[in-house]
Amino acid sequence: MTYLDVFDIIGYVLRFLGALVFGLGMGWFAIRQLKQEMVAWQLTVAMYLGLLAAFVLLGHWVGGGATLGAFGLGAGAGLLIWGMFKPKPKDEGTETILEGGKRK
Repeated sequence: MTYLDVFDIIGYVLRFLGALVFGLGMGWFAIRQLKQEMVAWQLTVAMYLGLLAAFVLLGHWVGGGATLGAFGLGAGAGLLIWGMFKPKPKDEGTETILEGGKRK
Protein backbone atom coordinates (compact mmCIF):
# COMPACT_ATOMS: atom_id res chain seq x y z
CA MET A 1 0.00 0.00 0.00
CA THR A 2 1.52 3.27 -1.13
CA TYR A 3 0.83 6.76 0.10
CA LEU A 4 -1.35 7.35 -2.98
CA ASP A 5 -3.67 4.56 -1.85
CA VAL A 6 -3.93 6.18 1.57
CA PHE A 7 -4.81 9.50 -0.04
CA ASP A 8 -7.41 7.75 -2.20
CA ILE A 9 -9.09 6.31 0.89
CA ILE A 10 -9.00 9.69 2.63
CA GLY A 11 -10.50 11.28 -0.49
CA TYR A 12 -13.33 8.74 -0.62
CA VAL A 13 -14.17 9.34 3.03
CA LEU A 14 -14.11 13.12 2.60
CA ARG A 15 -16.26 12.88 -0.54
CA PHE A 16 -18.77 10.72 1.36
CA LEU A 17 -18.91 13.13 4.30
CA GLY A 18 -19.13 16.17 2.03
CA ALA A 19 -22.03 14.71 0.08
CA LEU A 20 -23.76 13.80 3.34
CA VAL A 21 -23.44 17.35 4.68
CA PHE A 22 -24.46 18.87 1.34
CA GLY A 23 -27.52 16.63 1.19
CA LEU A 24 -28.45 17.55 4.75
CA GLY A 25 -28.17 21.22 3.87
CA MET A 26 -30.27 20.80 0.73
CA GLY A 27 -32.96 18.97 2.69
CA TRP A 28 -33.01 21.67 5.37
CA PHE A 29 -33.17 24.42 2.77
CA ALA A 30 -35.99 22.71 0.86
CA ILE A 31 -38.12 22.26 3.98
CA ARG A 32 -37.38 25.78 5.21
CA GLN A 33 -38.47 27.32 1.93
CA LEU A 34 -41.58 25.17 1.61
CA LYS A 35 -42.84 25.79 5.16
CA GLN A 36 -42.93 29.55 4.83
CA GLU A 37 -46.21 31.39 4.86
CA MET A 38 -47.47 32.67 1.54
CA VAL A 39 -44.91 30.77 -0.51
CA ALA A 40 -45.15 31.16 -4.27
CA TRP A 41 -45.72 28.06 -6.35
CA GLN A 42 -42.71 28.96 -8.51
CA LEU A 43 -40.43 28.58 -5.49
CA THR A 44 -41.90 25.18 -4.69
CA VAL A 45 -41.35 23.96 -8.25
CA ALA A 46 -37.82 25.37 -8.34
CA MET A 47 -36.96 23.70 -5.04
CA TYR A 48 -38.14 20.27 -6.16
CA LEU A 49 -36.44 20.59 -9.55
CA GLY A 50 -33.20 21.75 -7.91
CA LEU A 51 -33.20 18.77 -5.55
CA LEU A 52 -33.91 16.41 -8.45
CA ALA A 53 -31.20 18.05 -10.57
CA ALA A 54 -28.68 17.61 -7.76
CA PHE A 55 -29.48 13.87 -7.63
CA VAL A 56 -29.21 13.52 -11.40
CA LEU A 57 -25.95 15.46 -11.70
CA LEU A 58 -24.32 13.61 -8.81
CA GLY A 59 -25.39 10.28 -10.27
CA HIS A 60 -24.09 11.13 -13.71
CA TRP A 61 -20.78 12.89 -13.09
CA VAL A 62 -19.53 11.69 -9.72
CA GLY A 63 -17.81 8.35 -9.62
CA GLY A 64 -18.75 5.91 -6.91
CA GLY A 65 -22.13 5.03 -5.55
CA ALA A 66 -21.25 6.05 -2.01
CA THR A 67 -21.38 9.74 -2.90
CA LEU A 68 -24.87 9.55 -4.35
CA GLY A 69 -25.98 7.36 -1.45
CA ALA A 70 -24.57 9.80 1.09
CA PHE A 71 -26.33 12.71 -0.63
CA GLY A 72 -29.58 10.76 -0.60
CA LEU A 73 -29.20 9.89 3.07
CA GLY A 74 -28.41 13.48 3.96
CA ALA A 75 -31.29 14.94 1.94
CA GLY A 76 -33.72 12.38 3.31
CA ALA A 77 -32.58 12.98 6.87
CA GLY A 78 -32.86 16.74 6.41
CA LEU A 79 -36.36 16.47 5.00
CA LEU A 80 -37.46 14.11 7.78
CA ILE A 81 -35.81 15.86 10.72
CA TRP A 82 -36.84 19.42 9.91
CA GLY A 83 -40.09 18.31 8.31
CA MET A 84 -41.38 17.04 11.65
CA PHE A 85 -41.15 20.43 13.36
CA LYS A 86 -44.15 22.72 13.11
CA PRO A 87 -43.48 26.43 12.69
CA LYS A 88 -44.23 28.39 15.84
CA PRO A 89 -47.20 30.74 15.58
CA LYS A 90 -46.33 34.37 15.96
CA ASP A 91 -48.32 35.76 18.87
CA GLU A 92 -47.64 39.46 18.70
CA GLY A 93 -49.69 40.48 21.72
CA THR A 94 -48.38 38.04 24.32
CA GLU A 95 -44.90 39.41 24.97
CA THR A 96 -44.54 43.12 24.52
CA ILE A 97 -42.05 45.28 26.36
CA LEU A 98 -43.44 48.40 27.99
CA GLU A 99 -41.58 51.66 28.54
CA GLY A 100 -40.23 50.66 31.95
CA GLY A 101 -38.54 47.51 30.64
CA LYS A 102 -41.17 45.26 32.23
CA ARG A 103 -43.14 42.67 30.39
CA LYS A 104 -46.91 42.43 30.48
